Amino acid sequence: MRLRSAELSTRTIGDETIVLSLPTSRYFAITGVGTRLFELLAEETSVDALVATIVAEYDVDDATARRDVEAFVERLRDARLLH
Repeated sequence: MRLRSAELSTRTIGDETIVLSLPTSRYFAITGVGTRLFELLAEETSVDALVATIVAEYDVDDATARRDVEAFVERLRDARLLH
């Protein structure tokens, strides 16, 4: 999976990423670890790879990271921001 980058306009200011979906004209604000996940999703990746990166970079256990990553990815899918 990866972001539909050609269909998105993004701007990161500090730790917040503002995303505009060009096909739907919907805005999204992403903060905190979500900004890092959004960066990682610019390239083809998997939930397992995302979880491993978050566990390595943040003070979080695998189960919590997996739950949060899966929820984040599901929200992006619902918004049709992922391939």
